[in-house]
Amino acid sequence: MNGLQLITEEHIPLLQDFLTRYPRRNCDFNVTNLLAWGTIYRNHYLLWQDNLVIFNPKYQNVCFPLGDNFTPAELANLVRLFKQEYPEAELIIVPEEYYAQTPELDNYFEVSDDRAWADYVYEIDSLVKLSGKKLAKKKNLISQFIRAYPDYQVLPVTNDKLDALLRFTYKWKRERSAEGIYLTTELKAIENTLAMWDILPCEGIIICLHDKIAAYSIFSPQTPDMADEHFEKFDPDKKGSAQIVNWETARHLQNRYKYLNREQDLGMEGLRQAKLSYQPAFLVKFLSTKLKA
Repeated sequence: MNGLQLITEEHIPLLQDFLTRYPRRNCDFNVTNLLAWGTIYRNHYLLWQDNLVIFNPKYQNVCFPLGDNFTPAELANLVRLFKQEYPEAELIIVPEEYYAQTPELDNYFEVSDDRAWADYVYEIDSLVKLSGKKLAKKKNLISQFIRAYPDYQVLPVTNDKLDALLRFTYKWKRERSAEGIYLTTELKAIENTLAMWDILPCEGIIICLHDKIAAYSIFSPQTPDMADEHFEKFDPDKKGSAQIVNWETARHLQNRYKYLNREQDLGMEGLRQAKLSYQPAFLVKFLSTKLKA
């Protein structure tokens, strides 16, 4: 397809330019995710009418363009363009605001809300304060962790710690009872992120106990008022480690952002309950479409 190019490291400035000018709340529109996961799925991009279109050839997903001034009819023509070479191509991740303001989209597409791919967004102040009965257990687990490990350290992720993070992650995966393609793919995304650490706009924190990793998180900017947490891993043998890394991540980001996007649950019931238990402020819908005949 003319103009369609594989996304590589050299395209980070291009992606950052469009995402800065046209920020989106869905975590799929994030430079780190587009490189860490996109490398696995061989994501491509197309410059179309001065807009940037991300395309996943494996699933034939045409992401809603980054840009402005396009009509539903033009979006339908864009999908038809992709269908010439990719017959199953469909438009995904339609912004809620666009759909609300452009009801005529229904004239061209069948629109559906895919709950499994909705992003969980939290108020960072809420994650720090953990006020109320519904969050009391998490606050108590943090207190237990602090009492058990009063000299724990919170360190930034730096180049000299990347190998240790990988070893910790490999150990974490080996101990998962439910092996599956998602964990294998996520591990590859983490490897990609750490391999590109110097050029991606991400950062992270490590919870250390006597120079040993107990947990870590990796995050990056999503919008001017929102950060996106890409990965969070912890040692299940250290009671409260999951809660402490969540809390310390929120504290680290508190003065820079209002919201934290903790991404999707992928339809996994255990993950859904864990994310709901932190009382999200709202969910960012994942609107998919099917082009009408």
